[in-house]
Amino acid sequence: MILRQALLCGTVMVLAPTALLAEGGDEGSKADAAATDVVEQIIVTGRQTPYIRLSETATKTGQDLLDTPTSVTMLNQAFLEDLRSETLSDAYPYTLGLSQSGQNANNFTLRGLPSDLQNVQVNGLPGLASRFGSPTTANIERVEVLKGPASVLYGLMEPGGMINIVTKKPSADASTSFSATAQSYASGSSGFGDDNGGTVTLDTTGALSSDKRWLYRLIASAESVDSFRDGVTNTNLYLFPSVSYQISPEMLATFGLEYVNEKGDADDGLVAVNNDINQTAALNVRYQEDGDSDNDEGLVVFGVFEYTPSDDTRIKVNYRSVFHNDERKLYENNRVNDADDIADATLRRRDRHQLNKRDYHFLDANIAHRFETGSIRHNLLFGLNGGFERSDFERIRFGSVISPNISVLNPEPGVGEPVAITAGTDRITDKWNYGVYLQDSADLTDWLSVMVGGRYDRQDVDFVEQVGGFTDSQTTESFLPQAGIVLHPGEMISVYASYTESFNPNSVEKRAADGSSFDAEEGTQYEVGIKAVLFDERLNLTLAGFDIEKTNIIETNPNGDNELLGALKSKGLEFEVQAMPTPNWQIRAGYAYADSIVSDSPKAALVGARNAFAPEHDLFLWTRYNYPETVMGGTIGASLGINYESERFTNADVTKQVVLPGATRVDAGLYFDHERYRVALNIENLFDKTYFTGGSNDTRLYPGDPRLMTLSFKVRL
Repeated sequence: MILRQALLCGTVMVLAPTALLAEGGDEGSKADAAATDVVEQIIVTGRQTPYIRLSETATKTGQDLLDTPTSVTMLNQAFLEDLRSETLSDAYPYTLGLSQSGQNANNFTLRGLPSDLQNVQVNGLPGLASRFGSPTTANIERVEVLKGPASVLYGLMEPGGMINIVTKKPSADASTSFSATAQSYASGSSGFGDDNGGTVTLDTTGALSSDKRWLYRLIASAESVDSFRDGVTNTNLYLFPSVSYQISPEMLATFGLEYVNEKGDADDGLVAVNNDINQTAALNVRYQEDGDSDNDEGLVVFGVFEYTPSDDTRIKVNYRSVFHNDERKLYENNRVNDADDIADATLRRRDRHQLNKRDYHFLDANIAHRFETGSIRHNLLFGLNGGFERSDFERIRFGSVISPNISVLNPEPGVGEPVAITAGTDRITDKWNYGVYLQDSADLTDWLSVMVGGRYDRQDVDFVEQVGGFTDSQTTESFLPQAGIVLHPGEMISVYASYTESFNPNSVEKRAADGSSFDAEEGTQYEVGIKAVLFDERLNLTLAGFDIEKTNIIETNPNGDNELLGALKSKGLEFEVQAMPTPNWQIRAGYAYADSIVSDSPKAALVGARNAFAPEHDLFLWTRYNYPETVMGGTIGASLGINYESERFTNADVTKQVVLPGATRVDAGLYFDHERYRVALNIENLFDKTYFTGGSNDTRLYPGDPRLMTLSFKVRL
């Protein structure tokens, strides 16, 4: 029981004989044990939460993952800390089936298919506080990655899967911690001490009242980081205050704010001459000007009310409002003028000043109830969710060419100006979303359970382009079923199969030849798998096979009209293992294979082409070992991480794509954990390999960090 509880927390507690004898034993034995030099606590943090942990994301009912006919990867706070993940994307290389495709929060693929902003949610609701860059981990308790379509419970999104960020909550146990990190590159692209950065974070929580009915938490973080890219610095501020009130033993209300202010220098990455990744400038070369910027600011208001009148019934109301602005002002990469000799190649840039304003207001209310009909045990979930979102995308300046062009190999700063000042567009889109869903997980016998569910969803859209005065509207309706079956050949082994669907409305700005609007994009997935928790919960295994199809994609037909002619398919296998051979050694490893292609297109040459940023092979290994004896009153540990992705394409169209070669990255860490403080040295990209995290066509290619050294210190006050 002790081991199981420790595993649930992602921490293994090795108790001294004195602690064991406190539950029974004679005084002599206690004295002998007290005289023995033992390790009272070994903290093993470099592992994911095992499958026996309950998931808030998979079914919204906290169901055991062994009883759930879907795949979920969980990253706990301890693992993120071991990786020294300042942002969520730092953990992507160790998230099976996920591949980064760019710099923004939604730039990733899951199971070989693209994502959008709806595929990243916070506590089960959409609406990130920022868009540029990846979300900070300062307030993250854990991350749950649900593979495959999730629309039945969460509404519109792409079918590859979703990332749900579960944030830290107020605690009755008083605790305050302060952490600081310092980083510097140590590579051929940026020498040690040339480009540095630092982060400081305060996390404090406890009771506001003597009866501990009012609780608080405040997380504040600030960072300033110089990139290895020339002239690129990011300065960010994050504030996360929250309070909770125990209204009664059955009722709990939590309220909070999130404030994000991110200021950065705009950077469109490298370009590839002749669409060849081997014909690029040095990794540090930047084509934007001093003063070109990407700025992001967001304020979030959220609230959660939970009422548990009995052990069998829970009512939950979850609300989230986001007020967000982001602004890009830059000379952006626009077209590569190829040449036989890269020294003769040039880059055309264009003037862009974009201001985006987004408001999200979403609510989810559901009731979960367990009951029996005869010998069948039910876990029923009924919910309503939806909300309002407004996007105001204003192109203040857009499209004017910068003259003259600049050299790809040796760009000269301060050269060029717009040919003309060109006004753009101002597009305002209002969306009202309404959804109702029902799900029942029923245990037919001790070894057989089924899950069935469905969702009705409707979206009403109003659109106006303010510069031209054009207006339009559309309504999209969808019904989505899901079904699954789970067999238990053993108490800690399950075999499952499931069918799920997703939907994502097509843009109101695209119309058919007769002026009618289009049906939503649709996704379907068939999945089968095995999950096992073995050897006293020291070994966790999952094996899943999936087949996803996305249809109703708008393409242009030979007559130049829009039609629902496009489709994507992705099928493959995923295998993941989490092991703890000894209490002080743990291992995580995984392999994913995905055959992700364009299955239908009016362009015959595209059919069968691999989708953008969909690696065929994805492999990782992470291990941490703690020396099993105390050193200077604490514990010394070391970690090693290896991740590999096979080649990826920036576009499915061979005439536009750049092939990003497969790459292997090695990371390492050294840790010293004491009762009150922790010191760690992490080295990312230990062997200073060149690789690319994402991009677009041949004009935006983002190189990954060269060798990066981070020294961190955390103290519990």
